[in-house]
Amino acid sequence: MDRNSQMEIKQSILVASIVIILSIFFQACKSQIKEQVPTSENILGTWKSSENAEVIFDKNGTFTGSLIPAEFGFFPADSFKNVKFSGSGKWTLRKGNTNWEIYLDFDKVNINKGGCAFPLLISGESGILENKSPWYLFIWKEEEGGERYKFLKQ
Repeated sequence: MDRNSQMEIKQSILVASIVIILSIFFQACKSQIKEQVPTSENILGTWKSSENAEVIFDKNGTFTGSLIPAEFGFFPADSFKNVKFSGSGKWTLRKGNTNWEIYLDFDKVNINKGGCAFPLLISGESGILENKSPWYLFIWKEEEGGERYKFLKQ
C-alpha cells in the first residue's frame, strides 16, 4: 500500500469518527431540547414574587391577585410606576408566540372601574432552553429579553 492510500484511509477514519461523535452529541442534545409542556395542575396554587405580589390559581379557572405592579396591566405604564393593584378574574393556559403562558383576564380590580388583561409567561428552571420544570412565571419588566419580574410557586 502506498503512502497516499494510507493517508486516505486515515482521513476516512478521522471523518467517520467525527461524524459518529457529532451524532452522539446531537442525540444527547435532542433529549435536552425536547419541550416539556406545563399543565393546569402545575399552575394551581399560590405564586409569589420577591416583592410579595401574589397570584392564586383555582381549579375552576379563576384567580385572585394582590400587590401586582400596575404598570404590567395599565397604560401608559409610566403613569402607574410604584402603584400596586389587586383583583380577580379568569385564567387560561395557552401556547404563546415564544413561551407557554397564563393569560390573566381581570374582571375586577381595585384601582379603576374597568379591568385589565395580560399574560404571565412560563419558563423552566432547567433544560437548555429553560423548557423543563420546575416552572416559574414571569413578565418582562420593560423590554422583552430584559429583566424578568418572577413569580415562584409556594
